[in-house]
Amino acid sequence: MKYGLLFLIVFFSLGCFSQEPPKAVVEVNNMNVVYRGVSNPLTLSMPGTVSFEASAPGLKKVDNYGNYIMHPGSGLTVDIELRGKLPNGEIVTAIKTLRIKNIGTPIGTLDGIGHGSRFIIELTKEQLRDGKIGIKIEDFTYDLNFVVLGFKMKFPDLDMVKVNGSYMSDEAKELIDNLKIDDVGFVFDIVYKIANNSFSMKGASAIQIKIIE
Repeated sequence: MKYGLLFLIVFFSLGCFSQEPPKAVVEVNNMNVVYRGVSNPLTLSMPGTVSFEASAPGLKKVDNYGNYIMHPGSGLTVDIELRGKLPNGEIVTAIKTLRIKNIGTPIGTLDGIGHGSRFIIELTKEQLRDGKIGIKIEDFTYDLNFVVLGFKMKFPDLDMVKVNGSYMSDEAKELIDNLKIDDVGFVFDIVYKIANNSFSMKGASAIQIKIIE
């Protein structure tokens, strides 16, 4: 009986010391990376808490469902601090570190195809006439919703054409009608913006085009 009682006391003591304090978990999207110069959507949560608050340089709350927007500044990382309230009233904290990366060079595209000005896109005159000029950034984690406002187009021995919007104007179509097979030209000076975002972006690379038909 004496040994049995001693065993119960030791077991109870070990059980008390083995209990871990509550832990806060931070969940974020986009591979724990935020990009400088744009609005980065984040989703934050602290499971097991009845409420929490988040703070970090450049962090803005969007709604009451854990959605935030971050505009990171200088540096390579940014720390998000969360303070949550457990059902028993205890306050727990957690810090989530995100990497900050610069956005790559925007690339001009025609119907989504584009690899930079050093690469040639082979198109028929009809494909060029009906194509839509756009912008993309390679290896980017989410859609920035680029809006093309205008561009210029130039082929050898023909006058440069300036176009408003993302589709060929009547003047641009007239230029295209005068092109011959193997003519090579450029769509360049692409003017664009990011929808619902006031940040300025780098100039986009030109689109080099070769007429094949």
